[in-house]
Amino acid sequence: MLASWSVRFSDGHDLCVTEAVMAHADYPARPDADSTAPPLQGTRVEVVLNHRSGTPDKDEVGEHVSAYLTSQGARTRILMARTEGELAAAVARAAAGDADIVVAAGGDGTVAAVAAALLDTPKVLGVLPLGTFNYFARSIGVPLDVDGALEVLSAGRTTRVSVGEVNGRVFVNNSSIGLYPALLRQRESTYRKIGRSRVASYLSAAKVLMRRPAFLKLQVTADGSRLSRRTPLLFVGANAEQMESFAIPGGECVQSGRFAVYIARPLSVARLWAVALRAFFRGLYGAKQLELVCARELQVSMGRRRRIAVALDGELAVMELPLRYRVRIDSLNVRSGPGATMPTAELSSGASAR
Repeated sequence: MLASWSVRFSDGHDLCVTEAVMAHADYPARPDADSTAPPLQGTRVEVVLNHRSGTPDKDEVGEHVSAYLTSQGARTRILMARTEGELAAAVARAAAGDADIVVAAGGDGTVAAVAAALLDTPKVLGVLPLGTFNYFARSIGVPLDVDGALEVLSAGRTTRVSVGEVNGRVFVNNSSIGLYPALLRQRESTYRKIGRSRVASYLSAAKVLMRRPAFLKLQVTADGSRLSRRTPLLFVGANAEQMESFAIPGGECVQSGRFAVYIARPLSVARLWAVALRAFFRGLYGAKQLELVCARELQVSMGRRRRIAVALDGELAVMELPLRYRVRIDSLNVRSGPGATMPTAELSSGASAR
């Protein structure tokens, strides 16, 4: 059965907690030699469910997830986050608790928030893709339907993956300055009017591309090499799956443990539209409007300017300059499926969650 209660944190946020309560108080540790034991028997699983992500009916999803994981032998707790503050509180609670697997149930922003809290710890990140695009889930071989994702949680491998970091903030797909942060501001406004969807995202991009772009004067140091560029967009990619979905070159950079850094040439509104349409219909392989740099470490400054809006996995933050990017190699344990495209490192038998 399910038991629910609320937890109030010191900052005043209330968090709805649902726990699957079994007839027996605890499971014994799973005996590896017992092939009849449920796959997750004795495993503690905490699910951070973002009520604001793209997929509707979150309460029903929470009940279904809890019932499935319990049937697999897991001690399951659902942390339902309905606001940004509740999400932060849920992530902190899950990271500080005794869970073996912490599941990010939401979009890529939710995944990045949970991943940041689990970095360089023994805890394992699980993913239930409930967002709009779900690029990280695809890259680690997690199906986009809930039941398929639950099967990976139950029977998938535990591996290590690399993530990106800028000024101490973690991202799993991308980070950028310039046009894309402007697009995110417009997208949030569009979401409030018509709801979250891919159509809303594309409409937002169209509105931003109608305006004359602002050009940034950047000083970039990429693995020791210095560049000066005037550009409307600098985009740092950490997920080859996302690049492949838009037919953008640079996947080989990520596969070799580096960022794919894209610097757009100075373009007019008309040429920006031409690039956007090409990306949508044909992809950007061979496009001369983008300069590609592969780098494991990147520093970005702008003369005397001190702060800038930065996009990270679809979320916005204002950061101090210079921006310092680095790849955190094999720093995150994840539950991955057979179709994973992101480079992974297999964990030794004693180094992962049950």
